[in-house]
Amino acid sequence: MTVFDANGVQTLGVEDFTIQKLAQMVLPESRTGGSGIRSDYILMDVPGYNPSTCFVIITPRKYAGYNQTGYPDLWGYVPTYKDLGGSLIGIFTYVNRRRPTGYHDNYVDEWVSHTVECVVEVVKVL
Repeated sequence: MTVFDANGVQTLGVEDFTIQKLAQMVLPESRTGGSGIRSDYILMDVPGYNPSTCFVIITPRKYAGYNQTGYPDLWGYVPTYKDLGGSLIGIFTYVNRRRPTGYHDNYVDEWVSHTVECVVEVVKVL
């Protein structure tokens, strides 16, 4: 990316950025589920991680060979992450949901993990 001011002077360019990879983890594909609600996560302890100077990138290792529909299908999704404070990051590979039972207005809590294989990288902007 290159940015110029109104006078045509470059004010920002790729030479202004340097990033350093702090950590990398490969997460396998997961196709499981169960009853109840989960709150666990995969813990990444990344020395040097600071959310004000770092970012987390989650990239699938393979992609669907078709236009995805915008709702859950058989392909899967990438996990999400949460800053846990300090050098800790939590990786969530599942979602909690409430499924109607079909009996009156009753619901059942369940969790589903339907992720594609992906790479989690943590980088720092220097």
